Amino acid sequence: MKKLAAILLLAIFAFNTVGYRLFFNMLESTTDAAFTAQLDHGNYDSKDLVEVKVPINMPYQVATPAFERVDGEINVNGQVYKYVMRKVQADTMTLLCLPHYEKTALQNKATEFAGKVNDLPTNDTNKKAEAFKMLTADFDITENLSLAGLQTSQAVSNLYRNAGLSRTFIPENGQPPEVFC
Repeated sequence: MKKLAAILLLAIFAFNTVGYRLFFNMLESTTDAAFTAQLDHGNYDSKDLVEVKVPINMPYQVATPAFERVDGEINVNGQVYKYVMRKVQADTMTLLCLPHYEKTALQNKATEFAGKVNDLPTNDTNKKAEAFKMLTADFDITENLSLAGLQTSQAVSNLYRNAGLSRTFIPENGQPPEVFC
């Protein structure tokens, strides 16, 4: 019974450390493969395509007069876009992209799950943190620090014109201790 409990706890620990990331990576790759297959078969609406023009400065660039099918993705402001087609003309590369909503949702869920597993604060109010904050606020010690005894002086002779650094010191009463060797 103890061995079974130890194995169960070890499995839960392994899932919490790396297992959930592997699980979400597997889901993302499956979703990517299905989405790419849809793009290869032309199962998309051309109204949903987003055009991105990128300036390129490469000598001897081969121009493509028509769009060609390419694979790839870009993440803009948390939204994943998959490349559908590309065309290169003179000094501009035109990319036609489709938003990949499923992968974006999976990445958001993975981030949310990782935050919950690792007990990271989320956007919603955390009641435990507020209770802890109210408990510790009663025992905060506030000390007033007086800086009236500090004096500042400006260096008069400088090697460089802009090298003037202010020096702050506290005057001491008495001699420093003698060193015995």
